[in-house]
Amino acid sequence: MKKFIYISFTILFTLFIQYSCTVDENEAMPQSSISRLYVSISTIDASVNNTLIFDAANPTTLSEPYKFDSKLPDANGIIFNPYSGTVFQVSRKNKNIRTFKVNTDGSLTNANSFVDEGLLSAREMAYDRNRDVLYLSSNIDSAIYVYTKASTLTGTVSAFKKLKLNGQPWGIHLDNNRLFVVIGLSRNEVQLFENVSELAVGNIVPSKKITINGANNLHGITYSATRDVLLLTDIAISSGGGFDSDGVIYKISNVSTQFTASGKVVNPNGIIKGLNTNLGNPVDITWDDREDKNFIYVAEKANRKILIFKYTDVGDVKPLIFSNLENSPEAIFLDAR
Repeated sequence: MKKFIYISFTILFTLFIQYSCTVDENEAMPQSSISRLYVSISTIDASVNNTLIFDAANPTTLSEPYKFDSKLPDANGIIFNPYSGTVFQVSRKNKNIRTFKVNTDGSLTNANSFVDEGLLSAREMAYDRNRDVLYLSSNIDSAIYVYTKASTLTGTVSAFKKLKLNGQPWGIHLDNNRLFVVIGLSRNEVQLFENVSELAVGNIVPSKKITINGANNLHGITYSATRDVLLLTDIAISSGGGFDSDGVIYKISNVSTQFTASGKVVNPNGIIKGLNTNLGNPVDITWDDREDKNFIYVAEKANRKILIFKYTDVGDVKPLIFSNLENSPEAIFLDAR
């Protein structure tokens, strides 16, 4: 009898600990009246601050950004977790992922740092806060690197899993347990991996995919589940004549019905393109999809700008507002809630 009671207590205690450590997926988003835009700068110059924060970031004004020395040369993906007030950012050059705490005044404080020597060409990142898992795309080796317990990692580590794709990934976006992956260069696909947390290490194939008709070299991606709309950027040619004026933004509506196992060719519902747009190499995109806001933010690398458009914009339109930067942006993340 004593043995039965002991075992039962042990099981109950273990289940209690497991339940206590599980994040509530239905937990309400922390509310804030602040709109902040986080920017990664791609320069390798050690004298340059590779992290910028626009606070506030809105279509009426882009204040002078707060500059932070993150010590991440050739900074790429950046993302913010509002539940913990933590920023993740990666250096493509140093293979270093750092976390920073956001103070109440919007400034940053160093937190953890880890290095993966096997990370070949870090680009974009996505974070699953429910599982504390960080996803990183790497274009050179056509892979997604997966890091578990990401918020607590320090020192030298190896990815928990390396998922091998059939093309070069650039932008990625996580929606619940679905990972959208942009396959760049001439492929111009967006691949969808459902139940991504359950994928085994090694070669993987998408559950579904789409191909964007007329695209040249897709890079940035963002998705709104409430609108079921996908926004993509196309840098077209990255150098040579016209490289700084041939960028495009694509809007694709009713995305859930567009993806198929065989890969449907999709015509965008809206396109922003032309000399007035200042789009040359739009490498990343984010969207404030709230009904009373509805603004698109773009990291324009070739022209060293942050651009803001209305979601309803189409054609050769001027941005609502822009900010000239001293160096080229590579990735952005908008905290607007």
